[in-house]
Amino acid sequence: MFENKLFKENTFDVPQRNNEGISSDITQYLNEQIDRIMSHKSVHHPFLLWYANTALTPEEEKTLYLETYTYFQDLPFYVANISTITRDENILREVLHNSLDELGNRKSHSTIYDEFLAMIGITQENCTNYQPMNASVKLNQGICKAYNTPPIETALGAIFADETQSAKMCYLYNEGLKNQGYDKKTRFFWELHIEAEVGHSNAIFNVLSKYVSTKEGRAQFEVGVNLYLDLMGKFWDSIDQAIRLGRGV
Repeated sequence: MFENKLFKENTFDVPQRNNEGISSDITQYLNEQIDRIMSHKSVHHPFLLWYANTALTPEEEKTLYLETYTYFQDLPFYVANISTITRDENILREVLHNSLDELGNRKSHSTIYDEFLAMIGITQENCTNYQPMNASVKLNQGICKAYNTPPIETALGAIFADETQSAKMCYLYNEGLKNQGYDKKTRFFWELHIEAEVGHSNAIFNVLSKYVSTKEGRAQFEVGVNLYLDLMGKFWDSIDQAIRLGRGV
């Protein structure tokens, strides 16, 4: 059980990997996919590595977190949509677990993100009036489509890439906020998700076996992985162009 001792809003179980009944071949394949995801440029993007050690101006910070607001918009609903393209109860259980985690038992993670924005001076009016970059809109819409469109193997590949890379992404956001001087209460959303996303990745790992047991299934799964990583990479490229490269770095 993960709990933030300083600022409790939600508690949740962190699922662990369960290799029971999963062949060594499939375990090796999925571990190779994890290595591929974690080595992708979108996970170690130059902007994220730079931000972890570089203070942003107020306007740059507003740009980063309003673009992130666009990326995150309605994601728990998109995850739940995966259950509409399958009749596999194991997948239903895991995607609902994921969505329920995001809803929380006291307040939703989207509400906690809104509170985080308020703590760094970004208002709901800013969110409403902001015109996001095209790559951020395409990322959000692309995730929605990937999670709601057969075949199920492609949807699973996309969410597996999403959850696998998210803990590292949240860690780098959190490092940037630390460097900016924000305290643990302000950074709570990000510290919560570093742990939560590991559990979500493990939960998806546990239901993949029968979907990646064939050459065809693996090909469809990798379409989803590649789609997600491509969208994520373009999201970071766009933010990088606006902020880091905009400084002439």
